[in-house]
Amino acid sequence: MTHDDGRPGGDPGPEQAPPPGPWAVPGGGAAPPPQDPGPAPSGPGYGPGYAPPGGSPPPPGGHPPYGGHGGYGAPGWGPPPVPRPGIIALRPLTLGDIFNGAFSYIRGNPKTVLGLAVLLSAVVSLLPSIGNGTLLNDMDRFATQVEPGGAPGDAFPFSVTTMALNAGGLVVQFVGTAVLSGVLASVIGMAVLGRRPTVREAFAWFAPRTGAVLGVAGLLVLMSIGWFVLFFGVLIGGVFLAVEVEPWLGVPLLIGGLLLTAVLGVWIYVRVALAMPAAVLERVGAGRALARSWRLTTGSWWRTFGILILASIITSMVAGILATPFSLGGSVAMVAVTDTALAAVLYATAIFLGSVLGGAITSPFLSGVTGLLYVDLRMRREALDLRLQAAAQQGAAIGPEVYLPDAPAAPPSGAQPAPGAQPW
Repeated sequence: MTHDDGRPGGDPGPEQAPPPGPWAVPGGGAAPPPQDPGPAPSGPGYGPGYAPPGGSPPPPGGHPPYGGHGGYGAPGWGPPPVPRPGIIALRPLTLGDIFNGAFSYIRGNPKTVLGLAVLLSAVVSLLPSIGNGTLLNDMDRFATQVEPGGAPGDAFPFSVTTMALNAGGLVVQFVGTAVLSGVLASVIGMAVLGRRPTVREAFAWFAPRTGAVLGVAGLLVLMSIGWFVLFFGVLIGGVFLAVEVEPWLGVPLLIGGLLLTAVLGVWIYVRVALAMPAAVLERVGAGRALARSWRLTTGSWWRTFGILILASIITSMVAGILATPFSLGGSVAMVAVTDTALAAVLYATAIFLGSVLGGAITSPFLSGVTGLLYVDLRMRREALDLRLQAAAQQGAAIGPEVYLPDAPAAPPSGAQPAPGAQPW
């Protein structure tokens, strides 16, 4: 049987030809059935199972993937993406991750973070600002009492009110700063999980840890006092040796002793810098929180020191820039206003506003850096990211208990570990 154009009846026309099969070769015909390709080539090439540099390896027994990771892996192949329920991805953090996270938790929950910072900064700055105003009054009164011969009419220039205000300011500053650091530590811990607590919720989470937080702050103050005693002891001893014994012996000992004392103070400060978030998130006492910080920073001292000193420099610069206009305004008021009492009030008000504004901006950032450093070191040493990934998959009911050291470390079945989650 033939067609009108003379072709055999069983030969379909070009418009009826089936599409080339998967093993069709150019010019017609068919390639033989596929054979076992054997092991993948070790050098560059496009053999079966080949994965280009930077791409994902093919699945066992499958063909090379197309698209996705490295331009070849399909979206569903290769390591799963790292979850990011909150301000950071749940994996060990870089410097950029820590700083971005410290800004993100402020930007993502400004009512709580800035509200807490403004409230507690105002409480902390109130008495010292009033004390500065009364101090200026005392100095002015003392200057007017100087007798013509040069002897002051009053041997002690400061009033009882000024001393009480400054002493009370130190106590309030100690308590307020500790409370602010503790409350912000709880806010950061929840922000990592994607939660945005209100001011009431933040205080509710923090309230049971008030004693531990104040204990940590008290121990840090005692350590600071001990360091100052050591520093001035070395200073006085070095000066005594240089003056009374031998200058060639006393001067080198003085310089070397002061340098060693300064290095010791910085070293200890870095080792215990993470005690506050440990006390709040792990629900441990003050002594255990200091020991916990000491263990976490072991082997990571230089990295922790670099991040903390950089954050401190940034916050100091920002605080100085914010406070400068208020300081200048207070100084102008002291010169321009003839009424001494009114000038002191204006000066104290300017200093107070500058302190509140500076503290409200810089304290949350510095607390955020410290809290995220704590989370990062626990990810690196204890695979905390696996626990946080499992917690993030369980919904909004997850609370601070996820940070407890005795919480289940293994994620639920089916959870995939994130790249880099193993302790470093």
